[in-house]
Amino acid sequence: MMKLRLRRQPPKVLADVFVALIWSITPVSWAYVVLYVLANFAHGSSVLVRVGALWGVPPLQALGVLKRRSLLFYALCEVVFSLYYRMLASRVQARVVGRSPSRDYVVRTIKSALAHGLDSDAPLVLEDHEDEMRLPNVKGELAFDDPRAVQFRHDMAGWILGVPQSKISREDIEDWLSWSLFGKHYAELEEEDRQMHAEHADHATATQRQLDLVEDAVALFEKRGGRTFPEHVELTPAEAARKQVMTLTLDPVQVRTRPLAMYLLTFCVNRVTMAYLRVRYGLRRARIEDITYLVMEPRGWTPEAAQRGAVPRPVLFLHGLGLGITEYFAMMDALLRPASGVPRPVLIPLLPWVSYEFFSPRFLRPWHAPESAHVMRRMLERHGFDRCGVSILSHSMGTALHTWLMRAWPELIVRSAFVDPICFQLWAPHVCYRFLYKPTDSFVEHILRYFVARELGTANMLYRHFEWSRNVLFAHEIPRGNDRTRVRVYLAGSDTVVDAPSVRRCLEQAGMQDVVEFEPSFHHGEFIMAPENCAAAIVAALDAPL
Repeated sequence: MMKLRLRRQPPKVLADVFVALIWSITPVSWAYVVLYVLANFAHGSSVLVRVGALWGVPPLQALGVLKRRSLLFYALCEVVFSLYYRMLASRVQARVVGRSPSRDYVVRTIKSALAHGLDSDAPLVLEDHEDEMRLPNVKGELAFDDPRAVQFRHDMAGWILGVPQSKISREDIEDWLSWSLFGKHYAELEEEDRQMHAEHADHATATQRQLDLVEDAVALFEKRGGRTFPEHVELTPAEAARKQVMTLTLDPVQVRTRPLAMYLLTFCVNRVTMAYLRVRYGLRRARIEDITYLVMEPRGWTPEAAQRGAVPRPVLFLHGLGLGITEYFAMMDALLRPASGVPRPVLIPLLPWVSYEFFSPRFLRPWHAPESAHVMRRMLERHGFDRCGVSILSHSMGTALHTWLMRAWPELIVRSAFVDPICFQLWAPHVCYRFLYKPTDSFVEHILRYFVARELGTANMLYRHFEWSRNVLFAHEIPRGNDRTRVRVYLAGSDTVVDAPSVRRCLEQAGMQDVVEFEPSFHHGEFIMAPENCAAAIVAALDAPL
């Protein structure tokens, strides 16, 4: 992997100024409209009368008036858009009732989280229950000062903000587990449990009760962390005010207004980029159901030839959060103009809910796991890519989709490349806290927070549609995960979103040390977005002999 020469981050104050300038377009537009109205009324005529009278102004005098009319029109558009934007921001606050994960999936997730970081020397042993729908039996318990227990407590404590680890109560852990596993508050599980007993007392078994599952998980977490969570904790008034359990999809959606001009500019730039890619490489737009995607099929390419290894296999690229396809221009160039000189098929689903595509009908209707697997399978079948298998290259949030597809149809995935992956170690709070809750203290963090995390479509997806338990990917779920010719994971050591060193340790403990590419000085996105990037090397790895 090539080394990049990175510049130091600019000071955070520059991000503050830049964000303030963009944000101020809306209030300035409001001020202009208000002042325009007041000025017209001050001259003794209504706005409508004066605007109507503009058509009778002599040509030589009309030039300046037309300028004011154009500015007024733009300001009015921004005013109307800001009202509509706030209406949408209010609408997305409503709770979204998601699909409850199956009990066996929840059990597997808890078992995997408990087993992480354990080895053969651990006194705590997990034994599968005779009933696969029940949590494992546990023999032994880790000591309080055991490094494996200390790390586990540290990871869990990160979900509860504003209080020291010693003041985390059993109630806090119950609420966090209820959300992370079932997308509900613990009090809601209690109420549902009471109703179930009242209505179906004869059929309420332990294996049917989500409440019992949470309680059993808390007991296992206590043994795994070497500590019993207290029932009641005395907090100071300041601690009580600061305390917050991060329950992402239950917390208020955090949105910051941005001007219409920003969406229009992004829309135009992305369309110009797509037009260039079509003319230069033949990357064309296509549509299936209500999802738009980009596809390039080289002349003469066939699935049978790809199956024999005579031509490259197709690459399915899953992009992350941001401003759309333009920010991946370097990766597009590497994919569509490979170093080998032999073109490959490329398929890129466009995800409008995380790409500033405000004018898309899917802007506030992101994919869920079953829909994404179904639609993308149809994309592959339409172009015959399913007959030879595909390589999946995913970046950042795209690695969550990668996770869904790996579970849905692993037989179609020949190679996998995860760049800046958010899908590993999601039981730890790093990604959630750093991207959405942590106070920003650097230029990159502040830019990401305003332009990405607080954008309406992205915030709606993260706060209302990001199913935490479904998006986590465990090492044992990756077919041939220790085979460097099949799997690569690219981690940026200075990533402000992903705790890359921790993820690296997690993967190495799972025996995947050979597939990890770790660059200590890289920031999030620099593998494929920096002026001097590693996109070509990443693509070349997808073409390595099997």
